[in-house]
Amino acid sequence: MRRIPATSAITAFSAHSEPVAVVAIGEPFECETQDCYAGQIISEQVLRPHIDMAHFNRATGPVYVEGVRAGAMICVVVEAIELADEGIMALSPGLGVLGDRISVPSTRLVPIRDGHAWVTPVTPVALTPMIGVLGVAPSGEPIGSSWPGTHGGNLDTRLLQAGTALFLRARHDGALLAVGDLHAVQGDGELGGTGVEIAGRVRLRVERAVFQGEEVYAGELPAVRHEGGLSLLASAATIEEAIRTGFAAAVDLIQHWRGLTWEDAYRTASLIVRSEVSQAVNPLVTARITIPREWCPETLFNEGRA
Repeated sequence: MRRIPATSAITAFSAHSEPVAVVAIGEPFECETQDCYAGQIISEQVLRPHIDMAHFNRATGPVYVEGVRAGAMICVVVEAIELADEGIMALSPGLGVLGDRISVPSTRLVPIRDGHAWVTPVTPVALTPMIGVLGVAPSGEPIGSSWPGTHGGNLDTRLLQAGTALFLRARHDGALLAVGDLHAVQGDGELGGTGVEIAGRVRLRVERAVFQGEEVYAGELPAVRHEGGLSLLASAATIEEAIRTGFAAAVDLIQHWRGLTWEDAYRTASLIVRSEVSQAVNPLVTARITIPREWCPETLFNEGRA
């Protein structure tokens, strides 16, 4: 299996980045990833204000996927996530929604053992390994890897775990996919400005998002497929705008899937859709709008290569 080292990484999603590897549709590959601080925090004496933020949120890649053409919807399947044995939680003034209460920066190294992240010796939190940054090259200007958007990027969505998949629209041939910013565990919203930031390894494969020649998901927003359904990820300057964008996309999908008028799709969506906050601390915030699986077509959960 092809393995891509963490040294082959970008800090911006861009069509101008040279691919570091080429894979085929359906071919599993592994990406080694650094923690979001690029390995700069090696002890609790190293504080967030001390590090070079030019290396922040490096994403391993980009990977060119043979057979993917610009405009195609792809399904990025997360097969496995392996974590290092220690993570980081660094606090700094202004970080997170209560950052105004932080006067002095501090760093906590968090051991990973026995299925838990040990925030303190008496505070174990169960692991839920997830991907923070996963995206493709955008159609326009480069987008920094700390930003979320329709290209994916820094979505910080805790549902993006092993066994799930992310639908993305390729804007360029080969998609130019990159991945990074693993978290051993993170709550919805990432409200403190940090998960347990950690290095690790991700096994992915890319499929065409088609079934019998038709796209199984034709939206423009990134969307996570998981056992509970489909979660649309909308990013905007405010959470209200993000929810509005995601909910509008959900209504359109329900209208199309069920053959309803827009008004009846709107009524139905108001009853079944769940709105949640994926992250509220990045340059744009990200809302998660979930359509339960029983309301999704089963073809959405198939992968094709035709």
